[in-house]
Amino acid sequence: MTPTPEEPIDVQRVLMDRARHMAERDLVREKRPLLPRLVALGLAVLVVGVVLFAFDRFLASMQRFLGLPVTDPEPSVTEPLPAYAVPEEAPAAESAAAAPDAAPQHPVTPRD
Repeated sequence: MTPTPEEPIDVQRVLMDRARHMAERDLVREKRPLLPRLVALGLAVLVVGVVLFAFDRFLASMQRFLGLPVTDPEPSVTEPLPAYAVPEEAPAAESAAAAPDAAPQHPVTPRD
């Protein structure tokens, strides 16, 4: 029905027809292909499985690490170490014997 110049277009009626037509179209379900949905479901399950397996391995390694016995490291030497070390007199005597024309060297003696 085409409007004549005497009859104005009923905008409200046109919008209601469009809404009714869209509502009818929404009720009709389209058939989606089954194969892509099954492949997507399989990939999602696989990804979740890999993530859960990795998380389980991480927790197992942390439990093993935390289950290790706590021991204090023992020092390799049991006697106390001096704050400084005085060199032996033997290297000074050897260097003096190697160079007889050099000035005589006085040995270093520790003071108490």
